[in-house]
Amino acid sequence: MNNKLGIILDPNSFQNINHVITKAEKFNFHSAWVTELYRSSFEQLAYIASITKKIKIGSAVTLAFTRSPLSTLRSALDIDELSNGRFLFGIGSGAINTNRKWHGMEDFDNPSERIKSFIKITRKIEESLTSGEDINYQDCYNTIELKGFRRPFKPQRQEIPIYLAGIGPKMVKTAFTEFNGYLGHVVCSLDYLKKYIQPFRNNLKSTKSIILCSINNDKKKAINDARGTIAFYATVKAYSKPFIDLGFENNINEIRKEFFNNNPKGMMDNVSDEMVTSFSIVGSQTEVSDKLEEYKKYLDLPILTAPHYYLEKEIVEEYQDNILETFKV
Repeated sequence: MNNKLGIILDPNSFQNINHVITKAEKFNFHSAWVTELYRSSFEQLAYIASITKKIKIGSAVTLAFTRSPLSTLRSALDIDELSNGRFLFGIGSGAINTNRKWHGMEDFDNPSERIKSFIKITRKIEESLTSGEDINYQDCYNTIELKGFRRPFKPQRQEIPIYLAGIGPKMVKTAFTEFNGYLGHVVCSLDYLKKYIQPFRNNLKSTKSIILCSINNDKKKAINDARGTIAFYATVKAYSKPFIDLGFENNINEIRKEFFNNNPKGMMDNVSDEMVTSFSIVGSQTEVSDKLEEYKKYLDLPILTAPHYYLEKEIVEEYQDNILETFKV
């Protein structure tokens, strides 16, 4: 029996990852998920696979275009084997600026078509591991000539479930048509899930999303401590639409100005209480549990993340513990 909830592991330290994953498994959480920004998703996954036995482990997300499809799949196969088939593989295109400026991926047009190329190649490689056939594949984005790639051992599973993250309509549609389902971001508000995700849902594909969860009996503090995380994600242009749809365009413009001025306080000053309550669940255990039920109408798996940007690590851990204690079974 599990609680049908996931939890995000904050990459602040491996000691913290150990702390949260140990409790999450003990308290029967469905899954624990790592991110990929300041750390590699695969190294974190290898670590948590080695110290857990039953909880599912996932990436939310692994960057799709900063490695070759073969390198990405090879690592995913290793994680699936290390975890004895517990791996849930979340993949995403990543933000345009970080791909181009941080990773040197200058050629980044048409991410929705590129991700289709990625999944086609990935599935072909998986098939070849069983069939033994060579691969000669070419499209507008990738050319793969894979000959003589014969792993001398079988994969844990013939096909790893892969979930696609995205905000725009093309990526959302691709998640439900080409992948095993959709993986939403912190900026996926209830409004966004209702309007843009619900129409694509079906019984064959999974719908998961990360939800910012700030549990504190002092609701004002819960709201204040959530502002930093929302402010951080508001700086990403690719995430603009959910904010604009709810009337927060002026807020995000001001947040971005303060971000480039290196002024975290100014960023958070432009996150209104309404923004916080639109993009997170905040308050007491009862308030948060009640609000979570609304999300469950549109999600097969809510994945909870504690407030984590512009907060001391001790405070982040308190919020993580509040999530773990509130939803343990």
